[in-house]
Amino acid sequence: MLRFSSISLLALSCVALLATKVLADELEDVTGDISPPSAEPHINPTSQMVSPQLLFANYKIEAFLLSMAVGLVASYFYGSRKNKELAMAWEKPISDVLYANFSLVGDGRQAFEWDSAADILFYASGRRNCKFVQGHMVLRARQDAVALINDLAANTQEKVEIEVTLSDGESSGFVFAAVPRKRSKAIGRDRYDIATFTKIVNNDKVSPKVAIFSESADVTTQLLESGLGDILADENTLLEELHVTDSPSEKPESHDFKCEKKLMAVIRLPAATAEGLAQFKEMLEFVFYLVDYISEAITLRPESMRKLGKAREEAYKEFTRMAEQEKQDALAKTLAEKRRIELEGVDKMSPEQRRKWEEKDRKKQLKKEQSKRVRRVR
Repeated sequence: MLRFSSISLLALSCVALLATKVLADELEDVTGDISPPSAEPHINPTSQMVSPQLLFANYKIEAFLLSMAVGLVASYFYGSRKNKELAMAWEKPISDVLYANFSLVGDGRQAFEWDSAADILFYASGRRNCKFVQGHMVLRARQDAVALINDLAANTQEKVEIEVTLSDGESSGFVFAAVPRKRSKAIGRDRYDIATFTKIVNNDKVSPKVAIFSESADVTTQLLESGLGDILADENTLLEELHVTDSPSEKPESHDFKCEKKLMAVIRLPAATAEGLAQFKEMLEFVFYLVDYISEAITLRPESMRKLGKAREEAYKEFTRMAEQEKQDALAKTLAEKRRIELEGVDKMSPEQRRKWEEKDRKKQLKKEQSKRVRRVR
C-alpha cells in the first residue's frame, strides 16, 4: 500500500509540474515579451487580443502520465478485490482444518489477518503434540501492476507456508527435508541445519524432481512410510517443500540460541475450484497428521540416537567454547573490579597499614602462582 501510494503521488506530481510548465511556455509563446510601459503608451486600434489555444497535441505527456496514474489506481482496487475473493475462497478449507485440530484459532473471532493485499496470516494453538502453528498465504500482488508483471514473468506460484512448533520431549530430534531438486543446492547451502547435519539421499520411491535431505536412514524410511512417499512420488503434488528440524535454520551468532523442534511445509495453491479446494484441504490435513506421526510413531534405534547426539555435540562445540569464554571474561571483569576497589582502599591507609597489606598481598600472589604450577604439573 505504501509503495502504491508513493508511485501514484509521484505520477500525479509529474503531471502537475509538466502541465504547469507547458502552459507557461504556451502563454509565453502567445503573448510574447512584455515591454515596460512608456510614458505615453501607443494604442494601436487595429490590434486584437489573442487567446491561447489549448490543443490536445500539446499535452500528450501529461495525458500519458495521468492515464498511468489512473491505471495504477484502478489496478490497485481491482487487484485487491480479486485477492480478497480468492482469500475468502481459501478461508473455508483452512478454517475447517484449523478448527478441527486446535482449540484456539486466530483471535477467537476470525482465522485470517491481512498483512497486505497479497499476504494473509493465520495462527492457531491448543493441540496435542505441538505448541502452535503459524501460517502465511502468499498471493500474487495483483494490486501492484509492476509486481504482478514480475510475478507472472518469474512464474511465481501462490502458496501457503505453514510452521508448526512441536512440543518439547515428545519426539526425537532430527533434520529432514524434501525440496524441489532445482532448488536443492541453494537450500543446502543457505540453511544451517541442512548444511550441518544432512546429506542428499537418493530414493527411488519419490519423484526425480524431489531432493531429500536426511541425517538418518531410520528417519527417512519411517517418514516415507507415513504416506509422504506416495505424495512425493506424484510429480503434480501440491506439497512443494517439507522440513522437519530441531536446529536453527540460520547459523546462531551466540551460544544462547534456542533449539525448537519444528515442522514446516509449503503447499501450492491450485485453482480455486471444488476439486482444487478439496485437494488442498486433504494436503493440509496430512501436514497435521505428520505432527502426530512424528511425535508418536517414529522410533529410532539406540545407535541412531547416539549418532544424532554426537553430531550435535560436535556442531555445537564452537558455541560451547563461546559460552565458556564469556564466563571467564565475566569472572575476570568481576575480579578486576574487586581489585580496583581494594587498591582504592590501600591508598587511604597509613604507611604501616600499607606495608602490612603489601606483605600479605605478596604472599597471596605467591600462593596463587604455586597453585598454578601444581595444576600444570598434574
